Amino acid sequence: MKKAILIFKKEILDAVRDSRTFYVCIITPFLLYPILFMVMGYFIQSERTKEERLIYKIGIINQSLMEGFLTHVEAAKNLDVVEGEEHLAMFKNNKVKAVLEVKNANGVVVFYDGADKESQNALKRINKLLSEYQDAIIKKRILKQGLSEEILMPIAVEKENIAPAKRMGGFILGALIPYLLIIIAFQGAMRVGIDITAGEKERKTIETLLVTDVKRSEIVIGKCLAGFVLAFLSTISGLLGLVITLQSGFSVFTQIGRGLTLAIPWLSCLFMLFVMLPLLWFFSSVLVAIGSASRSIKQATTYSSYCLIFVVVLTVFSVLRITVPGRIVFLIPVLNTAILQQQILIGEIYAMNLLITIVSSILYAMIAYLFAKHNFEKEEILLRS
Repeated sequence: MKKAILIFKKEILDAVRDSRTFYVCIITPFLLYPILFMVMGYFIQSERTKEERLIYKIGIINQSLMEGFLTHVEAAKNLDVVEGEEHLAMFKNNKVKAVLEVKNANGVVVFYDGADKESQNALKRINKLLSEYQDAIIKKRILKQGLSEEILMPIAVEKENIAPAKRMGGFILGALIPYLLIIIAFQGAMRVGIDITAGEKERKTIETLLVTDVKRSEIVIGKCLAGFVLAFLSTISGLLGLVITLQSGFSVFTQIGRGLTLAIPWLSCLFMLFVMLPLLWFFSSVLVAIGSASRSIKQATTYSSYCLIFVVVLTVFSVLRITVPGRIVFLIPVLNTAILQQQILIGEIYAMNLLITIVSSILYAMIAYLFAKHNFEKEEILLRS
């Protein structure tokens, strides 16, 4: 084991000396994601403010057939009404964003451009006005018949969310944080895993390592441990950057979760890092196996990119799911860790889910390690170029 530690120290020192590895694994996750989300938050806020102030020009055909509707539209003050006779001509000549054509007193057609965002927004405003106008007509007719307006709502329905703000904030963060952390971790392990395997092949330094009295298994452990440590540091760096972003109070998270408590408790941070440990070893072992089997850095990068796509797809599944995950889901690598982290963020941790995730992730990590070890024991695989 001492020799494995020596291999680990060698790889870590090489990684530290390489400024590119340091920036990719440590600095980039810490700075890139906070900057990205703060910029996104700024633009979302700007777009919302801009959209609320915009006055959309809309066309109305045969408005006289719908008594009082024009007055209702003008009262909205966020629509500029233009009368016309043909909707396509109004789109072309009057530059309207939507056209409402009154067919008769009981029917209308709304024309809009589905490929134009402003036209879609104008449609939403028209739909809201039409709904309000219909309610006003119904209310007027009911009162004319001498009936109470309470007949419009025979059942009063109230909806109350019992989830506290902190739990709702965790639910929102759970859609993004696990996804980002897992991608950050894989990229950190990918950079190191390729360099210490395929990179050594290209530099012709791996032969020197193989002729030493260090066992092949110890070499693999040392290299996997180096990838694991760099992936772990990348994850910590990314998590710190995301926490700082949340504390800034101005980011895309703030725009998404208005009025909610968007913060990650430090205990949850530590727990999330803990459940990622087997996954990090799995990533490191897989990438060492890929790098040792590849002929060059270019080939290893290509294969690793395919693995990254696989990781991204699984983490996206964790965001898109609409039902409570069954126990079998926690047997799927990557996906199980992502869902478990989501449960940690909302404070809903089940011992069995935790156990299945940890045990299965350790099993997958061991299998990946055995593949890497097999590659290092076969010189026809390891030394081919």
